[in-house]
Amino acid sequence: MILRFPLLVMFLLSVLLASAQQFGGNPPSQKWKQINTDTVRIIFAPGLESQAQRVAAVVHTMTARHPASIGNQLYKINIVLQNQTTVANGYVGLGPFRSEFFLIPDPDNFGLGSIAWADMLALHEYRHVMQFNNFRKGLSKTMYRLFGDDGLALAQAAAIPDWFFEGDAVYSETILSGQGRGRLPLFMNSFPALWQGEKNYLPDGKASSWMKLRNGSMKDYVPNHYNLGYLLVNYGYQKYGIDFWKKVTADASAFKGLLYPFQKAVKKYAGVEYKIFVADAFDYYKGPRQTSPPQAEGLKKSSELQLMNGASQQKINQGDAAGIQKIFPINKKFVTNYRFPYQLGGDSLLYLKSSYRQLPSFYIKSAGGEKKLRKKDISVDEQFSYRNGKIVYAAYETDPRWAWRDYSVIRLLDIKTNMQRTITRKSKYFTPDISPDGSRIAAVQNDVNGESALHILDATDGRVLKSIRSGEIALFTDPKFIDDSSLVTAVRLLDGKMALARVYWQDGKTIRLTPPSFHVLGYPCVEKDKIYFTASYNGNDDVFALRMSDNKIFQISHGPFGNYFVNVALSLPKGTTITWSTFTAEGYQLMQLDEKDMEWKEVDTALTSGLAPRFPVSNEAVFGKSFLDNVPQRNFQIKNYSKSTGLFHIHSWRPYYSDPEFTYSIYGENILNTLQSEFYYLYNRNDREHAVGLN
Repeated sequence: MILRFPLLVMFLLSVLLASAQQFGGNPPSQKWKQINTDTVRIIFAPGLESQAQRVAAVVHTMTARHPASIGNQLYKINIVLQNQTTVANGYVGLGPFRSEFFLIPDPDNFGLGSIAWADMLALHEYRHVMQFNNFRKGLSKTMYRLFGDDGLALAQAAAIPDWFFEGDAVYSETILSGQGRGRLPLFMNSFPALWQGEKNYLPDGKASSWMKLRNGSMKDYVPNHYNLGYLLVNYGYQKYGIDFWKKVTADASAFKGLLYPFQKAVKKYAGVEYKIFVADAFDYYKGPRQTSPPQAEGLKKSSELQLMNGASQQKINQGDAAGIQKIFPINKKFVTNYRFPYQLGGDSLLYLKSSYRQLPSFYIKSAGGEKKLRKKDISVDEQFSYRNGKIVYAAYETDPRWAWRDYSVIRLLDIKTNMQRTITRKSKYFTPDISPDGSRIAAVQNDVNGESALHILDATDGRVLKSIRSGEIALFTDPKFIDDSSLVTAVRLLDGKMALARVYWQDGKTIRLTPPSFHVLGYPCVEKDKIYFTASYNGNDDVFALRMSDNKIFQISHGPFGNYFVNVALSLPKGTTITWSTFTAEGYQLMQLDEKDMEWKEVDTALTSGLAPRFPVSNEAVFGKSFLDNVPQRNFQIKNYSKSTGLFHIHSWRPYYSDPEFTYSIYGENILNTLQSEFYYLYNRNDREHAVGLN
């Protein structure tokens, strides 16, 4: 409602009416605390003190040491630690300038790795803070002065491509930790899989090809701007020095050259056209290169591995690699994924199928063909487990009122009746498995205080029969029953390393089965006295087997671009067969191998300790020991944080014209997003009326 008076300006305070809209992420009853320094304010719920202290320590250390510096400008940031959502994520935004970390970690070990989730978020997201702080130059700075945060956001988005923002942040998490996505095979195999499939979306003069690489596809698999960005950023640092991107982004954000400032800056400091820079970067990763002595051997090995893996992939695509059989022909029309296979007996196979044209659904393949059971409910956790006619998985549920509160509940599906029921309510469970007799379910519970526990539940009503915790384990993942009294689980340790462990659930006793390392591992499958699982030993995600009698490890699969979700079972008349999904440029494809054709190659335990990335991380020798290991433990002062702090937090101001009205608005939003405000002046040129208002 606006009151208009000719040639008269007056303020009108509008009444905020109660409504049913979802406004704000947390209920008013939520209490908040803060760590407030000259560099950062960490806002968090009671119970998250240790995570807040760690985030503050990492942020202050990054600020003081300027690793892989892109500039020394410092503007204070507010970071809110959200602990009620099951979606693992984080962001830094402008309008207002703030960040939010969603603290429940991703249950998938292979996609984001295993280092402590708060550390991972701090390394990645605070790098974005550094970017925003140091790209406030020249025209970008002028846009900030004219329009506030929204003006700065517009200028930086126009000057700096999104692949640099994310690629540089992935480089930060990689160079500053013992892991990071730049060392994970699943992340780094994306482009080699394209090259093996002769899908070269490069700036070769064909604009459509480069745009496809930049913007993705609804038909073909195209790695996103995180993958693209890391390769280009890593190459830039390697080829042109540690200050290359600092100089490029300083010029680009200042709009030197005005049009296409980023491309012009790359040409200025690299000495080649932008598209040549990109093409050279991909050539660097594709084949042997001349490089400095410390990395030459690593590059040679990665090149040889790629050539070997490429040949292996051709054989797998043809279905003739040492008895490996491809279960489905590859769909060349659009990407199709087959994941989490389970052998049902005979020639029947249960699996999860999805594509770029179809939501994830449960299917059974038998001699009679392929039968769809039902769609899988929306899930944050992709995997499911099966035993004795029952599928168990974790499904995503929203809170009907609060945006940052959601749940992961356990659902049980009977494949004979196709009836499904929910056995937990308002829970945060992940990667469930069902016991051999079907009476119990093992699932990972992630608490709002950041702790992880392994719960044994009654399969009929979801009652917690046993809760298992360990002081040295940061997160349990992928539990699988070995027998009625014990199970195997992949564990993330407090230092970010991983191992397989056996848990005797009745007394909570936990025994490590593999040596801890930064290698990622998971998706175990128990068959008799062996545990089959996927691990990144030897630099690729392959299938391995652990013999429980002597804890010896054997490699079962050999490349090329990742083998996951292994299942081993007696399948008459073939006998024991092993089934898994292999990563390709056409999606995850199901492969099967008879036990008699398996090659059991014992793995030297030395290979399980050192993490060798597919491509070298530039400047790794310069940074030396993991940055995270050198972050000092600090004890910052903790105080209460009032929800009324900065309610009218002004962040942007801008004009708007829609004939016949001209408006100039000032926008505000508090850090907790419980109040959004707009103060505006409006002039109607037809009526020659003025008005001032507040929303």
